[in-house]
Amino acid sequence: MLICLIFFLIQERLIFIPTKQGTDYEFRLATPYEEHFIDTPNGGKINALLLTVEKSKGVIYYLHGNTGSIKRWRFMAEELTSYGYDVFVIDYRGYGKSKGHRTEELMHSDVEVCFSYLKSRYVEKPIVVYGRSLGSGFGIRLCSKVQADRLILETPYYSLLHVARFYFPFLPTYYLMRFRFRSDLFIDKVKCPIAIFHGTKDRIVPYHSALALFKEVEENSGVEMTTLVGARHNNLNAYPLFRERMSAFLDVEQLKENSTNRGLPSTK
Repeated sequence: MLICLIFFLIQERLIFIPTKQGTDYEFRLATPYEEHFIDTPNGGKINALLLTVEKSKGVIYYLHGNTGSIKRWRFMAEELTSYGYDVFVIDYRGYGKSKGHRTEELMHSDVEVCFSYLKSRYVEKPIVVYGRSLGSGFGIRLCSKVQADRLILETPYYSLLHVARFYFPFLPTYYLMRFRFRSDLFIDKVKCPIAIFHGTKDRIVPYHSALALFKEVEENSGVEMTTLVGARHNNLNAYPLFRERMSAFLDVEQLKENSTNRGLPSTK
C-alpha cells in the first residue's frame, strides 16, 4: 500500500520531466522563426515557435517528448524544416515558458487550441501533425477530432497504462494512473494517413507497445509502420530508411491527392 501511495503521488514527476525558461530567454536558431504565446482554457499560456522556410510546402505541428523544453527540441524542429515545411513546436504546461496547472484533459485542450491557431494561418496549405514519444498521445487524440493532412508517430505507445504495466508489473497501475493517454481508444478514429516509426532496441517505449498500437489499425490502407532494426529511442533520424520514408510520406503531390478524398475506413 505504501508503494502504491508513493507511485500515485510521484507519477506526474515520472511522466513529465520539464526544464523551464524565463520569459526573457531568447532562442538561438539558424532558421528564421517567430515566437508566439497562445492563451488556452483555465489559465494556460502556451509558448510556441514557428520556424519558417522559403516556398514552404505547408507546416508540421511538432509535439515533442516528455523531457526538456523547446530549448532542447528546437534542434529537431530545425531538422524537420529540411523536408521543405515550416515547423510549429509548442511547450506543454510547465515546460519552458508555458504556464498553467497540468491535467491530461487541459493538456489535450491546449494542443487543440494551438492547432486552431495554426489552421487560421495555413488555410490553403497542408498541416502535418507529428507526435514524438509522449507527444504521440496528443497527436493521435487531436487527429481523431480534427482534419489534419498527415499524422506522423515517432516512438509511440499503445497507452501510458500499457507502458506503466511493462515497468511496474507488480502495481495495480490501472487504478493508480491519473495520466493514461489512451491512444488505443482514439487511433481508429484518425481521419488522415498515418506513418509510425519505431526502433527494436527502444528502452524507453518498448517496441511491442508501438506494434500493438499499429495492430489496432493495420487493416487500414492509409496506415504504415516502419521498423528500424537496432534503433533506440532517440536516434531514428540517423537511419537512412527513416528519412527515405519520411520524404515519401510528406510528398506534396500525394497530399494534394488525399485532400480530395480524405478519411480512412474503420477497423472496428
